[in-house]
Amino acid sequence: MKSERPCVLVTGVGGRSVGHQVLHALSLTGNRYKIVCTDADSFSFGLYLTPHRFLVPLANDPDYLDAILAIIKRENVDVILPGTEAEVMRLVQCREQLHDVGCKLITSPESAVALCNDKAELYRWLAREKIGVPTSVGANDWSSLIEKAGFPIVAKPATGSGGSRSVELLATAAEVEDYIGRFPGSKENIVFQEYVGDAESEYTVGVLIGRRGDIIDSIVMRRHLVGLSLGHSRKINGVRYALSTGYSQGTIVRDSAIQGFCENLALRLGLQGPANIQLRVHNGEIKIFEVHPRFSGTTSIRAQAGFNEPDLMIQNHLLDADPGRQSYRTNVAAIRAFQSILVSADEMESVPHYPYATS
Repeated sequence: MKSERPCVLVTGVGGRSVGHQVLHALSLTGNRYKIVCTDADSFSFGLYLTPHRFLVPLANDPDYLDAILAIIKRENVDVILPGTEAEVMRLVQCREQLHDVGCKLITSPESAVALCNDKAELYRWLAREKIGVPTSVGANDWSSLIEKAGFPIVAKPATGSGGSRSVELLATAAEVEDYIGRFPGSKENIVFQEYVGDAESEYTVGVLIGRRGDIIDSIVMRRHLVGLSLGHSRKINGVRYALSTGYSQGTIVRDSAIQGFCENLALRLGLQGPANIQLRVHNGEIKIFEVHPRFSGTTSIRAQAGFNEPDLMIQNHLLDADPGRQSYRTNVAAIRAFQSILVSADEMESVPHYPYATS
């Protein structure tokens, strides 16, 4: 039997995960929702923020979907908000099974998810559509990139680089060869990319697309690459170069040009639900280097500023509300730090594991 409050399942709620950001944002809505959360690890921070918690197999495990379906049935879940890239990719392939048990999955269509999660294919699409993107090549063509753009270049996996895993700045041919040699996977999954702009010109943009494919609103943060938000950084020939992590800090701003550009891009990509776009502005031109068809590592910050993406998505996609543009705060700095909790061993051991008891 369904409760009066919508029941929301948030997956992947580890301490620095997108899922934890979603969980935090939903906590700011008071008692509007019954919140259920899952993770594959009992050391997940978010598991201990709600009494409704479950351990599940990893997204690539054959039992993963059965575990999620069992939780949906047991807790009468109305809507699921995936908190990791791997779970977005798995669950979007199972949308019909989720629908059959009365659960709404809020994410983009499978084709759009697949395109955005393959950076090499996304960069080719952006180039074909004449949308600003850093020059990007595969592992076999890195020398042509150097001839055109020079060093340094950015090296990254085409897939599976969430949290900036294996993303590096390279300054010499020897470093390129070394990166290829120690890359954890097939070299066909490597992308080399022109380094554009500087650390002061990077933005992360949240775009919300409604259930009818219309834009609800967007929000822009100008990143400040320091502390938790600073990824690979080095000084080359006296110039500082820096890459960001998935843990943004910065200033929420109003920038109609960036908002309009990203909203139009989200529509052209066929995205629906939440999207996060990362870019730099170089010589007055916007250069896109990431498009994530999911919530962001900045979700809780945006919610604190009055732009609560999970709440807005549930209201629109599940409850058929049309929230419209939001009056959120701007010209405010978002500053982050680690957080910890103490959990007894007994409480950790009591988190239900799949398969779950029926009683």
